[in-house]
Amino acid sequence: NAGATISGANTYTVTATAANGCTDTESITVTSNTTAPTAAAGSDFTKTCSSNANGAAIGESSASGYTYSWSPSSGLSSSTAANPTANPSSTTTYTVTKTTTANGCTDTDAVEVTVNTTAPTAGITNNTGSTVLTCATTSISVTATGGSSYSWDNSLGSNAGATISGANTYTVTATAANGCTDTESITVTSNTTAPTA
Repeated sequence: NAGATISGANTYTVTATAANGCTDTESITVTSNTTAPTAAAGSDFTKTCSSNANGAAIGESSASGYTYSWSPSSGLSSSTAANPTANPSSTTTYTVTKTTTANGCTDTDAVEVTVNTTAPTAGITNNTGSTVLTCATTSISVTATGGSSYSWDNSLGSNAGATISGANTYTVTATAANGCTDTESITVTSNTTAPTA
């Protein structure tokens, strides 16, 4: 047939024969460029309240001759950049498709961003059982709960346990291992009016 479909790299020659039996030849050389790129989605990382709190860059350094497409696009600074910033609100696996513009060949790679931003639940245990300072109860013992570290206001220090000896509202900040925080307060009043003998 006069028509032909070429699907492999080679040199192809056609011989044309005229009605009088005379011939001529013509050739075409077909080359192949099917080398796929190598996609690199970057390293997995964890986002907490104290580490990568605003996300981090994923992917690879940008290079000419390639296009990039990320999925899903939620939480990304760009879905077409080589190295966007990933800042998802929940744990997400991102897949990048890298395409060589010259030949249309593609490669994919994936990276997981783990989100651990759950806040602790701060609590205060009243060991004394009263929130009123009296002549008989001159101090109130409390213990903060819910965190891995603590910070009290009104100069009560940074231990879980604290002793309150003045009327006020006291707030403790509980910090979890992931750097996330929560607060709880206790209000202590005073009733130290002496009787008249």
